[in-house]
Amino acid sequence: MPLRHLLPLLLLAITVAPHAHAQYKWRDADGRIVYSDLPPPTSISPDAVLKGPGLRAPSERAGASPTAGASPGAAPSAPAATSAADRELEFRKRRLERAEAERKAAGDAAKAKQLAAACEETRNELRTLESGMRMSRVNERGEREFIDDTQRAQRLESARKTAREHCASS
Repeated sequence: MPLRHLLPLLLLAITVAPHAHAQYKWRDADGRIVYSDLPPPTSISPDAVLKGPGLRAPSERAGASPTAGASPGAAPSAPAATSAADRELEFRKRRLERAEAERKAAGDAAKAKQLAAACEETRNELRTLESGMRMSRVNERGEREFIDDTQRAQRLESARKTAREHCASS
């Protein structure tokens, strides 16, 4: 793009940018006029809001009532948009629910990983016991002693029982 077209676009962007964000103007409980880029608190009545995005000018609002043209017995409709405080509360609730779901999923994944590791360890022990090779263990005095056939049978039965418990789903 030629430089002569870029400069006017840049100037246009600079002049329009301050007007791009929402600005609110309302009268607080003490009667002071407040300017803000955030919506007024929910304690401020809608009539006290003088300027805001999507609001008509105060002179237009004074002439037309919200129920003009409606039947006299009909209740005014609820505002379509929720207040900023309500949206913030809903956002925080969704964020807490999402964090709780992620925490639960992480816990479930860790538990599944732990069960898979226990299953693999049990299967390795079963393979070793069923292979028939000599096995030893360290006794309470720190000496190595070899296990006999009865101890092997007991450990084999225990390993099979553990494998049935831990490896049932896999």
